[in-house]
Amino acid sequence: MTGSSDDMQIDGLILVKPNMECIEEIRTYRQECLDHDGGSHGDTGLADLEDIEAWITRARLCEHKDTLPNPDWVTADQYMLMRPGEGRILGMINLRHYLNAFLAEYGGHIGFGVRPTERRKGYAGAMLMMCLEKCRQMGLDRVLLTCDASNEASRRTIKPVAVCLSAW
Repeated sequence: MTGSSDDMQIDGLILVKPNMECIEEIRTYRQECLDHDGGSHGDTGLADLEDIEAWITRARLCEHKDTLPNPDWVTADQYMLMRPGEGRILGMINLRHYLNAFLAEYGGHIGFGVRPTERRKGYAGAMLMMCLEKCRQMGLDRVLLTCDASNEASRRTIKPVAVCLSAW
């Protein structure tokens, strides 16, 4: 696993940007999410693309306004949560640099998902804490976190870091 200079590590876990060295593991992660949940979260639409190389390219294009694949999208950084040396994706998290009208209402700055077989191990909270540090480094003084009212796991992850809880 080769990471980028944007890698961040905490508690033996690391956030890594998607890269071509992880194609097979991304494919395995995607399939597990599809088999278990019928989709995935926090991953720039991974469930929608079977072509993993195309997904990696799309995720990297989203990092810059002038290369956004869709004019309605916002710039964002995509990360995979991994443990160095293991090569297994534990979860994915997407950090949106700013909000459009849709994200201000429904998606927020951060979307995340944990691999079905790795849930209830604290990985979502670890990803969120690392991502919030990236937000701080970017100069975001306020970050909107949202989840569906029925998503108890996300509520439990978000609640410890939330300053203002509304519509819960």
